[in-house]
Amino acid sequence: MPETKLPRVSVVVTCFNCPDYVGDAIRSVARQSFRDFDCVIVDDASTDNSAAVVQQVLDELADPRFRLIRLEKNVGQTGATRRGLAATLAPFVCFLDSDDLWNADFLERHLAAHLNESYAVGFTASNARLIDGQGSVIAGGVYWFGEDRAVTDRGRSAPLDPARVPRLDTANGKAEWRTQTPYRLYTKRLVHWVWVSTSSMMFRRSLIDLVFPADDEIFRLHMDFYVVVMAQMVAGSLLIDEPLYSYRLHGRNGAADNPVLGGRLHLSARNWGDTHARMLDRMLATMISDRERFITALGEKQYGRMLFRMRAARANALIAWVFILRSWLI
Repeated sequence: MPETKLPRVSVVVTCFNCPDYVGDAIRSVARQSFRDFDCVIVDDASTDNSAAVVQQVLDELADPRFRLIRLEKNVGQTGATRRGLAATLAPFVCFLDSDDLWNADFLERHLAAHLNESYAVGFTASNARLIDGQGSVIAGGVYWFGEDRAVTDRGRSAPLDPARVPRLDTANGKAEWRTQTPYRLYTKRLVHWVWVSTSSMMFRRSLIDLVFPADDEIFRLHMDFYVVVMAQMVAGSLLIDEPLYSYRLHGRNGAADNPVLGGRLHLSARNWGDTHARMLDRMLATMISDRERFITALGEKQYGRMLFRMRAARANALIAWVFILRSWLI
């Protein structure tokens, strides 16, 4: 067997007014077992001391793989991410929110999943532990991961796998979960959310270049929904059913603002229907206006299937089935 050279991975961390947590987020990147990465932290014109905190951590690390970009004007989630992408070149890229934490094997496990011998997917995504503002674990995983929420939220009685319940080390105040290695190929063309957040994912850079939104102002927020749904429609994903990072609920989250956690309650108390509808309309408009670019990347048939499925998501039930049927007949 010829010698294998592993690809490099780029990491983009965006930060806006998050001085309490961004340092720990960066340190979780520095602890990665996979070492061939570069990390760009983009401070989106924070109005507090976030940039100073980032610089202090980078001075402590003294690691040339890390660098800080400070924006003079706040450009929002999409603009800040775009600036970080422009400063990276690796064939794989990850995005880490400034208040989340990666397990030490996050990059290693995701890259290994991408290099499987069965199916080359556009991105990988893992489950998450939920932690509070002090870093204490408050949930072992996210219940809807990899499932249609409309189905998952229905009342049901189902046994829990004992292997997924941790053993508590009460003497040392720790929880020990059994190591899992479950992977699921997910190639459905869908528009509902089955993942956790972009902090849980690793993308092929070529896919990001294809689906990343062109307008920073329109997508100041909710870039993740646009990018991930478009990426799923184009290339599919591989789900890692083991939590490989920690999603922090600290009371000031932009989306996960539900003060009650448990049962079938969602992390967000908001009604996102209008926001999702606007995002889907933007996706459809982009696919139509950039038709030649998408056909060059996907081919006529896959582009046609994707377009019909997107149109189905914006139609009433009867018309939606017509579009779905047409997608099957291509």
